[in-house]
Amino acid sequence: MSMPWLERTGAVLHMYYPGQEGAAATAAVLYGDRDPGGRPTQSFPADDDHHPVAGDPRRYPGVDGTETYAEGVRVGHRWYDAEGVRPLFPFGHGLSYTSFAYADPDARWTGDGLDVAFTVRNTGRRDGVDVPQVYAGPSPDLPLDQPVRVLAGYRRLALRAGEERRVGVRVEPRTLSSWDAGVHDWVLGTGVRTLWIGASSRDLRLRTSVRVGG
Repeated sequence: MSMPWLERTGAVLHMYYPGQEGAAATAAVLYGDRDPGGRPTQSFPADDDHHPVAGDPRRYPGVDGTETYAEGVRVGHRWYDAEGVRPLFPFGHGLSYTSFAYADPDARWTGDGLDVAFTVRNTGRRDGVDVPQVYAGPSPDLPLDQPVRVLAGYRRLALRAGEERRVGVRVEPRTLSSWDAGVHDWVLGTGVRTLWIGASSRDLRLRTSVRVGG
């Protein structure tokens, strides 16, 4: 979905499939009675020439009635990160009528996953909704093709104006694993892993590291 007309608009509200109460929900957001708390589950390309299947007819629309899925692990926001392409709206993006600040990241390996903690503060003058996201970098111990970063977890928070809260996100071992076709199984990505915390796949505000496994 490209938006060449974006600069001529004051705002864009994307409601996806809101159901029978969609009109009431839309009005509540437009009039400021509710904070927009949804986040897109895909990246929006800047134009028709900068997205994962642009310029490759084998992948889209296909050749001789056959489409080739050759993206490997570079699906969605992972392709934009790997190629250094800036999307129009990144995965996980979303605005609010207030603002939020993140601080004090901490991560610990518990033997059966990661416990990630950080502080979120509503720095604006009204109540609002935030969706902080945790992303994990590749494992140095796996000789496999790995994404630049993957979504490892997130939390949806409703915070009053000025409220501060310590947030915990649990990251399961499966999320930290990669598929090894040679052994036909998931393999845990051990070693020192970088973690980012932010408001979208491109709005990464905190960074820390943790040793996985061992």
